[in-house]
Amino acid sequence: MLSRLAIFALSFLASTVSAAGLPPDPFAPPTGLSQDRLAQYERGRLIFSAHWRPSGTTGPDDFEGLGPLYNRISCASCHNAGGRGRAPDDPSRPFLTALIRIGMREADGTVGPHPHFGTQVQDRAVPGAALESRISLAWEETTGSFADGEEYSLRHPVLTIRPDPGPNAVASIRVAQPVRGLGALEGHEVGFGWKGAQPDLRHQNAAAMSGDMGLTSTLFPEPACPLEEQTCGGGPDEVGDSRLDDLTHFIRLLPALPPHATPNDQEGEKQFKALGCAACHDPSRPAMTDMQLHDMGAGLDDGLPEGDAESFEWRTQPLRGLGTILSRNPKAPLLHDGRARGPAEAILWHGGTAQASADGFKRLPASARNALIRYLEGL
Repeated sequence: MLSRLAIFALSFLASTVSAAGLPPDPFAPPTGLSQDRLAQYERGRLIFSAHWRPSGTTGPDDFEGLGPLYNRISCASCHNAGGRGRAPDDPSRPFLTALIRIGMREADGTVGPHPHFGTQVQDRAVPGAALESRISLAWEETTGSFADGEEYSLRHPVLTIRPDPGPNAVASIRVAQPVRGLGALEGHEVGFGWKGAQPDLRHQNAAAMSGDMGLTSTLFPEPACPLEEQTCGGGPDEVGDSRLDDLTHFIRLLPALPPHATPNDQEGEKQFKALGCAACHDPSRPAMTDMQLHDMGAGLDDGLPEGDAESFEWRTQPLRGLGTILSRNPKAPLLHDGRARGPAEAILWHGGTAQASADGFKRLPASARNALIRYLEGL
């Protein structure tokens, strides 16, 4: 339990770092919280940032249960400052803020867990456990051109997984999504995750702790074990319901990423609506998402159905706050696997029910395309 003095110190630090000339704390608590809700928020923040250890090891805290197989040792490792992750730029770089989902296509066309990897490739293991895999990523480019002749290039991922998962395996990169503002997305028919598979924020947190860190909970009691291990881990509930509640409370109250500027490019907004983008990314909604699954076409079909989503379906991503991301990097990696280098490439990858929007974007003259991008950069 945090003492009142500790809670005050954390909250005071969060409110004064920007005044000291340092970047503002992205996890500063919202104003107006009661003492109890503030204490729970700070407990959740500690859980989010905690470095989990293998069961049976000693340390300054009780954050035990990591692995035996895992991807990262903390929530914050993937969601740096609460923001987006990215896939490696070339095969020499490790997976740090992205992971790989995997499955096996059966003879009847259905996709189930892979017999060796399960549903997620974990590329790290605790001391004494056998490493499950080694992974690397390269990119292949394809070129095209807009109607006015300007050329563009799109890239798609080429994964190498060792041991070889076999010809019937299907694998998909998933970059870490921003956690800021997730509380505003609760209560919709489609839930959390890239394909909306988790019904609520609590399940999403428990699923991430299970798949990414090998931490069991009452919602996901099975540990991430190497195949040769008959038993592993410290039991069916290493997280604990109270800590899961605290973590969920913290993420639920994290404010959304602020818009970079007030969108004032009227031509860009006009193109956004004329192309049909607003049908799913509705500007009247706080996060600019309808929170629904949509067919995104063959180009973004990752071969992996999940929950109620088909392999070609993805949940509409929030656009509010995109401008802040782009202000830091105009070529920020977008889409589920980070293949799109900025918003123009993301639009060009749209297919399925959004194919008409992508085709319309290709037909726009450069001035209209640039106006649309400026509009997105202000969100």
